[in-house]
Amino acid sequence: MVDTLIGREWHLRILQSAFDNLCTGSGAAMALPGEPGSGKSALLWVAASTARAAGVAVVAARGGDVAQGPDVHAACAHIVEAVRAHTAAGRPVLVTVDDLHLLGADEAGLVGQLLQCTTSAPVVCLLAYRRRQLAPRPAATLADAAAGLLRLAPLDPLTREQASGLLGERPDADGIHREAAGNPQYIKVLCALRDTGATAEAGAAIRGELIGLDPEALAAVQAAAVLGEPFPVALLADVAGLDEPAAVRALDQLTRVDLIRPAERGSHLALRHRAVGEAVYERLEPSLRFALHRRAADALARDGAPVAQRTRHVARALDPQNPEHLATLIAAARGAVYSSPATAAEHLQAALPLLHEGHDHAHEVHVLLARARLLSGELAEGRALLDALRSAGPDRPGGATLDSSRIQRRLGRYFEAGALARSGLAALAETDSATAAALHAELADAAYDVQDYEESRQHAETAAAIAARHGDRVGEAHALAQSALGHLFTGDEATALTRAARAAELIDAAPDTVLLTNLAASLQLGMTEGLLGRLTDCERHLARAEALGRRTGQTYLDGSLLTVLANAQCRLGKLRPTLATLDRVARRHEELGEHGGNPPEEAIAANLRAAALYWRDEPGDAERTRAEVDRALALAGDSSASWAIAVRCFHAELVLFTGDPLRARSLLLETAGEDLSGISSWRRPRWCDTLAEAALALGDSADAEHWAAIAASAPRQPSTLHAFALRAGMWAHAALGEYEVALTRAREAAREFTARGERLEVCRTLLAATEFALNAGQTQVVAGWLDRVALLAEHCGSARLATEVARYRSRLAAIADAQPDPRSASSPLTAREREIADLVSRGMTNTAIAGKLFLSVRTVESHLRQIYRKLDVPNRAALTRALLDTRHASRPLTS
Repeated sequence: MVDTLIGREWHLRILQSAFDNLCTGSGAAMALPGEPGSGKSALLWVAASTARAAGVAVVAARGGDVAQGPDVHAACAHIVEAVRAHTAAGRPVLVTVDDLHLLGADEAGLVGQLLQCTTSAPVVCLLAYRRRQLAPRPAATLADAAAGLLRLAPLDPLTREQASGLLGERPDADGIHREAAGNPQYIKVLCALRDTGATAEAGAAIRGELIGLDPEALAAVQAAAVLGEPFPVALLADVAGLDEPAAVRALDQLTRVDLIRPAERGSHLALRHRAVGEAVYERLEPSLRFALHRRAADALARDGAPVAQRTRHVARALDPQNPEHLATLIAAARGAVYSSPATAAEHLQAALPLLHEGHDHAHEVHVLLARARLLSGELAEGRALLDALRSAGPDRPGGATLDSSRIQRRLGRYFEAGALARSGLAALAETDSATAAALHAELADAAYDVQDYEESRQHAETAAAIAARHGDRVGEAHALAQSALGHLFTGDEATALTRAARAAELIDAAPDTVLLTNLAASLQLGMTEGLLGRLTDCERHLARAEALGRRTGQTYLDGSLLTVLANAQCRLGKLRPTLATLDRVARRHEELGEHGGNPPEEAIAANLRAAALYWRDEPGDAERTRAEVDRALALAGDSSASWAIAVRCFHAELVLFTGDPLRARSLLLETAGEDLSGISSWRRPRWCDTLAEAALALGDSADAEHWAAIAASAPRQPSTLHAFALRAGMWAHAALGEYEVALTRAREAAREFTARGERLEVCRTLLAATEFALNAGQTQVVAGWLDRVALLAEHCGSARLATEVARYRSRLAAIADAQPDPRSASSPLTAREREIADLVSRGMTNTAIAGKLFLSVRTVESHLRQIYRKLDVPNRAALTRALLDTRHASRPLTS
């Protein structure tokens, strides 16, 4: 009962107010219209219980009971008399009428008489009904009364926030709320269905609506539940076993009781909500359910309905003697394997018992089933199926080898994946085919995994050319993105950018239905764009692929997609989206359990979460940051894999951030080697930057110079890491006290980080530049940098950066107080306020000033208010006059 009243707090408050007024002799009338399942009856029950506890007399009636009684007029008169008897005895009364719509035309005028009672005695009248079924006469009475006697309090759908008490923390909560349209009863039915596969008690109220239906109407509603989608009358008649006139009569009755409603499609009808169908379907006897599905399958086949529409019924009423049933299941699986791999797997699993040894479609069914398992993330099951197929005999074109290679790669068995792809390509009779292109793409991945970038590029180029000849635009995009990485790491970044741009064009032009056939293409493109510094494009392509995978159930790429997406979001400074994405990664790892986890993905995700929490810096984030770092290190263990080395390097950087440069340097050199030989040469600028910063903190200028020189000598491609080399130079020059050069390097690094959208790195660089400028006494440039970092900190949601800005502003203000500018000694304005005042006097708008000074419009407005107060001027015009007067007064005299 409590669940049913979730989100009805407002109704309970106005009911309590009405009860309180009874003590003063005042009555009230309230109408409670609402959809079936919105909680009307529960609200009346609570009202009656509350009234009885307060000593208020209760008269309760139900529209259905009154309408079905032998004498409707006498029943109505009895209700009114009972109310009047209580009031005559001096007792306050609550009268409730539930299901008022079942009262029919209300020829006895019950509604009007009860409303009249509330005007002359302490009577609270509650009327609950469904608007769609309310007869014209009581509807008119209520409409007239709403002008004065009646308070209308509809039970609207629950908002997502209100429904949270019913939905809990489940990951599919938003989808259930949307599908249930905020209806409490439907929410409970759909939750029960997804949790247990049965509606159980959640659908009891819906099934109660079937009581009293005649046999024809009951047969019709059961047939509608089996069909599960909008239907024409003729189809329902066939499935229900009724002739068409009987079906029409049944549907008329079901429409009157609001179980059936017109559908959006033409003359079709439908159950009022899917939850109604689920509640009815669950209680069908197995034999009846089977018979209804068999009739539906036969009727749809006669009508030439699409395969997808017939398959649900065929799968639930299979006839081993009917070859059409097997053909239907296989055809449906072909069509659904990418759009809904879990559904395709169900169809194929149902088809397996119908396949005899040597059946023409046996091989195809097993390959499709393995592919569906792969796409659904059931890698072990898919691998077992494919291993059995390959053991049984030679592979066929488009058969088991390609999918076997893909599964091995997803399981992290890269050498096995490459070996399978090579054997598959060698066995192909036709090397210019879609299968050949896909195998070359697999070999490109295998070569990339062992850092043979030249071979990776060659296989990728071959795959792209074959895919283009066969019109496979998504496959071509996949191979082009692989090719881009091969070019990037063989020193040709210009070609890499061209290839990636072309791949992006192909992916962006592909409709969702086509992109679904190869979501790995979007993942590959996103990874490539991330390495090329195209972070916004990377985020866009990965977010689209992740949404498609979530919508269709293609979960096999989730770990990689979400981890790479979170990395892009973190580099862009989108801390809250980063943490939200990582929450989805964590849920996925929980669902997979300890035997289905992927240590590299989990460790990288933990690292990213630690970084995001560090920069966010809300209460409790410091402890969580340490816990995530510990988790990442535990997963990495003593592995020498590149991902494990990266985890330990990022740990060293975080140690530096938290104020221990000596330990940070030690950890980093222990991981990467004294000469950084343990990491790829192109990655070295990233960690040289960290080592140079640590050297500055330790006062070791020679060490800072050493790491800056190594960073400068590293390969210039990919250029995305050049900003780190520039910043390493910044630390080194600062360590030598060469602040002018350090500031030049800082500006160059900030420009490069800005070009790629790496907001956190921009802020780190500008804050360091602020420190050096203050040390050099160059305070005039600092305010603008701090304003820019403040704005970026707000965009990123970083309390840590905001705190640093505040610290430096305080330091800057102290310097300004200690050494005032002689030219403005008489001015009460700060340097920033003078700058803004001057721009206002030149006629610039607040928006233009904000753009010029890298401020928010709100910050400019705040400064202006301070300026007006200090100069005692009311507006912009007066400010301009005051400044002009000051300029004239200070102008030197001329002869």
